[in-house]
Amino acid sequence: MESYLILFEQAINKQAELVGVETAHNQAREAGLIVSNESHIVSCSGSPLVVLLRLIKSFTKTGNMEALDACSPLINKLIEATTEMDPTTG
Repeated sequence: MESYLILFEQAINKQAELVGVETAHNQAREAGLIVSNESHIVSCSGSPLVVLLRLIKSFTKTGNMEALDACSPLINKLIEATTEMDPTTG
């Protein structure tokens, strides 16, 4: 789970550069992430996949392609994890 938190943090930090820290942190919280005052992602409530989908939805509303692109490593990690869990996809 720690690797997911790091990847979420990178995406939120990119969003913060584009829309401001307060807005990015609010988007993270609404998606299900707990953000520290130091801008670290402390935890993820629920499935990382569901949280990612909520985050992508929120980023799409603000139209920040750079922030969406910052989600790519997390998307790849989740695809990799899903593939490893399902032997029929290999």
